[in-house]
Amino acid sequence: MKNYFTISEFAKLRDININSLRYYEKLGLLKPAIVDENNGYRYYSAEQVSLLNKIILCIQLGIPLKDMMAFLDEKGNLESQRLLEQGRIVAQQRIREMQNNLDYIEYSLKNIEDNKEFVGCSGVYKRYIVSRKVMVTDYRKNFFETKEVISDVSEIYKSAQKKGMFPILPAGQILEIEEDGSIRCRFFLEILNCEDEENVITIPGGMYSCLQVELDPTFDFMKAIHDNWKDKGKQTFIISNVMLEKYSFENRPSELQKVEFEMSL
Repeated sequence: MKNYFTISEFAKLRDININSLRYYEKLGLLKPAIVDENNGYRYYSAEQVSLLNKIILCIQLGIPLKDMMAFLDEKGNLESQRLLEQGRIVAQQRIREMQNNLDYIEYSLKNIEDNKEFVGCSGVYKRYIVSRKVMVTDYRKNFFETKEVISDVSEIYKSAQKKGMFPILPAGQILEIEEDGSIRCRFFLEILNCEDEENVITIPGGMYSCLQVELDPTFDFMKAIHDNWKDKGKQTFIISNVMLEKYSFENRPSELQKVEFEMSL
C-alpha cells in the first residue's frame, strides 16, 4: 500500500477527524480506494484528495452533505461542475449577507458617533439628518397598541427580506398631524442596500428640530409635541431610535424629529 494513504494519513491532509471520513463513507460520498479484506484497514488514493476538498467546501458553504448526493450520477461519480455552480450561488449569497452585516456595522458606528454630540441634550435642538430609505405600514387607528405595532413591524420586516432588502431594527414612526388635529401614524423600518424600491419611500435629508425622549408604554407623544412645539396646523414628526455607546435593556432612548422643510411621504 505504498502509494496509498491510511485513513489517519488521509485525514491529516485536511486536518479532519477520521470519524468524519467514516461518515463520508457511510453517506456514500467518499469510499476508500481499497479496504484490506484481512484487517479492514482503509486506504485512500491521491486522486481522492480533490473529492475530499469538494466535500469540505460543501461543509464550509453550509450545503448539507446529504444534499451532495444529488450531485452523484447513476455510477456514483461526482458531477463537479454542477456542484461548483451551486456552491458559487451559495457563496455569492454568503458574500451578500456578510456585506450587509458589514454595512450595518458601519451604519451603526456612524450613528453612534453622530449621536455623541447630542447625548443628554435637554429641550429642543437642531441637527442635520441624512436621507433615509424606509418601508412603511398602512395606517392604523390604534397606532399605540403594542400588539398591533409588533404585528405591523413584523410584516414590514418579512416583506423587506422577501425582496432581498436588509431591514434595520428597531422600528421608527412617522406622525403626520393634519390641520384639523387628526393624526396619521405609520411605522417604518429603515432599509440598507435597497435595490428594489417598490413600496420604499425616502425621508429626505435636512435640518430637523429634535427632542430626546425615553419611550415607554405610557409615553404621551402628543403632550411632548404640544409642550415643546407651539406650531399649529399641519406638522410631520419622525420618531427614531437613538444608538448610543452603551445599550441599556431598561431604557429606550429615542428622538422626536420635527420636519422643518416641505416634504411629501
